[in-house]
Amino acid sequence: MMMNTQRLALAGVLLVVAGAAGFGWSRFAVRPAPVVCGYCNRQLHSNLTVTAEIAGKRAQVCCARCAITEANQQRKPLRLITVHDYRTGRAIEPANAWFVEGSRAMACDHDAMRMNEMKGTEELAFDRCSPGTVAFLKRQDADDFTSQNGGAVLSLGQLMSEAHFQ
Repeated sequence: MMMNTQRLALAGVLLVVAGAAGFGWSRFAVRPAPVVCGYCNRQLHSNLTVTAEIAGKRAQVCCARCAITEANQQRKPLRLITVHDYRTGRAIEPANAWFVEGSRAMACDHDAMRMNEMKGTEELAFDRCSPGTVAFLKRQDADDFTSQNGGAVLSLGQLMSEAHFQ
């Protein structure tokens, strides 16, 4: 009888220890941080990510528009290394891409409101990723996207003309 009580107590203690360990692991385990834009810290999306180079420094960025804005703010030259096809998420050469700019589709996640110093809300007046710019490998995919979401289809040269320090 004494043996059964001891076994039951040991099983209870082990159950409590295992539960505490599981809770601690789930609460404090090191999780990979979300991959964020090198310029605006928004989360990167596989079908929008761009590898950009400004004045020789490479970064993974959320969209081509964010890279152009950053280059203009730094007053330094920009080169797009890779872009991702919005439809498939596949990495493509920027020279082979068609870009849709100014569509109704929000390219990058953000809050449309901000809090001012008096803790009142204000509508966002500037967004570095606006107008949203998405890339497509096929011109037909870009045309289909604009027929549903608006915007204009641009070549790489047309898009890069917006980067003022080439």
